[in-house]
Amino acid sequence: MQEEFLSILRTTKQTVFIMSAEKNDIRRAVTVSSVTSLSLDPPMIIVCINKNASIHQILEEGRKFCLNLLRRDQKNLANLCSGQDDGEKRFSLGEWHSHDPVYLESAQSNIFCSIEELIPFSSHSLVIGKVYELNHSGDKDPLIYQDGDYE
Repeated sequence: MQEEFLSILRTTKQTVFIMSAEKNDIRRAVTVSSVTSLSLDPPMIIVCINKNASIHQILEEGRKFCLNLLRRDQKNLANLCSGQDDGEKRFSLGEWHSHDPVYLESAQSNIFCSIEELIPFSSHSLVIGKVYELNHSGDKDPLIYQDGDYE
C-alpha cells in the first residue's frame, strides 16, 4: 500500500520551498513541498517536517521560520537543501540573510512565520505557523516538483 500511495502522490504537482530557521547562530535549511495554507484570518500555514531532519530541533527551540518559495531557475538550491550535505553547507549557494530567521533574498517569495504549534505525528511533525511578514516579488514562475523531478 505504501508504494501505491507514493505513486499516487508523485502524480501531483507541488511548489517547492526551502524552509529556513536559526537559533544561536546555528542555521538550518531543508527543501519542502508539503506546505498548505490553514487560514487567512489570521494568516496561518502548515508544514510537515521529518523529526529526523536537522531543522526539527531548531524549530523546537527557535520558534520562527521562513518559507522561501523557489523560482523555476533555483533547482540547484532545492537539490542542495535536500541532499546529503547538511548544516552550514546548505547556505553555500544563493543570497542568504539573517533576519531571525535566515531567509533567501532571491526567492520568488518569503513567508516569515512564528510557530503556533509543533504537533508530533508518526515520523513527522506538523508545524503550524502564524505569518507575521511577507516579501513577494510579484513573479509567478515557481519551481514545481512532480514525479521525482523539477520543472
